[in-house]
Amino acid sequence: MIERLFKAGVHFGHIVSRWCPKMAPYIWGHSNKVHLIDVSKTAHQMKRAKKFLSEVSQTGKQVLWVGTKKPAQDVIKRIAAETKMPAVYHRWIGGTLSNGSQVKKSITKLLHFEDVIAKAEKTSHYTKKELNVFDKMAQRLQKSIGGIVKLRWPIGAIVIVDVVKETAALKEAVKMGVPVVAIVDTNSDPSLVDFVIPANDDAAQSIACVLDFLAEGVQEGTEIFAKESKKKAVEKAEAKDKTKKEQDAKKAVKAAPVKKAAVTVKKAEPKKVAEKKVVAKSQPKKAEVKDKAETVKVDSVKKEKVATKAADKKEVKEVKAPVKKVEAKEKDKKAETK
Repeated sequence: MIERLFKAGVHFGHIVSRWCPKMAPYIWGHSNKVHLIDVSKTAHQMKRAKKFLSEVSQTGKQVLWVGTKKPAQDVIKRIAAETKMPAVYHRWIGGTLSNGSQVKKSITKLLHFEDVIAKAEKTSHYTKKELNVFDKMAQRLQKSIGGIVKLRWPIGAIVIVDVVKETAALKEAVKMGVPVVAIVDTNSDPSLVDFVIPANDDAAQSIACVLDFLAEGVQEGTEIFAKESKKKAVEKAEAKDKTKKEQDAKKAVKAAPVKKAAVTVKKAEPKKVAEKKVVAKSQPKKAEVKDKAETVKVDSVKKEKVATKAADKKEVKEVKAPVKKVEAKEKDKKAETK
């Protein structure tokens, strides 16, 4: 590991007169008025950063690679393609992390121009001049935004090459609370960086050596995440199958007794209806009997009254008859006396 770093020239720093005192813990010494970085500390910091990036990628979050200086552009493009992660390699656009809605608008504009240019070969509603303008716009947007088309929020971490060059990206990441992993040279301030990797950030070999090592950790994490997601998908599918089978079994168990009960209910329902009908019929008969009994009682009472009246009349007639006879006899006697 250390030999590999020496061969890549990671240990070379900047001129002694252009150093940052905060980088003193990572400087081994100087030679020919050039600071030399302690490679053992570089290796240790690289291992820490690799472990952290693997943990971030295991959670499914993305790692944003940022390097806009010429020695880092090709390396950033290659590593972003290998790890399938977003990258900024031409110019950092302000608000990439803090103003994602505007960045998404420019991404949609880029995709629209690309779609128009792709469909222009078959059917085109635009003139050649308009298509040339769209092509230039698409190329310009591709340089600045092409690497972050598939960027997802929130971002797990950001890897920066040369903190001095990418101050805007560093400050924005710190403001948004995104962990920062950065290659810091002897002329840079490491106070805002979470994982400092002291190394030469001006040589393409040095940058490639450090970033390739970090990319291994990202790839390991993504592989673990893919395996875990597959396992979870399989487990979910199995759980769904089990639940479906259990539900089907419960439905089958419930269906059999429910059908029998339905048959018995259907057979029992006419009986209940018949009983109700019988009850309904019997109730008016009882009422009729009661009414008849009451009418009979009323009739008997009337007859008794009539009979008593008749008896009274007969008694009166019987009493009046002898009285009349006596009166007639008296009248006869008076006539005779006269």
